[in-house]
Amino acid sequence: MTKQHKAMNTKSEDHLELIKMQTEFALIESMLRSKTLSAMVLVGVVLFAAFGYFLFRMAGA
Repeated sequence: MTKQHKAMNTKSEDHLELIKMQTEFALIESMLRSKTLSAMVLVGVVLFAAFGYFLFRMAGA
């Protein structure tokens, strides 16, 4: 390992940086910049919810 890499591993991260590293944060950040991605995510969520509802109805509950 290089000295710089070791220094980066030992450096403490602040909370804002840890939040920015989350996948969900990156997705939301990308969605704010892209209308197409926002539409695709919205369609995916709706289809996933519809599939869940379909399975719920098929189970007879």
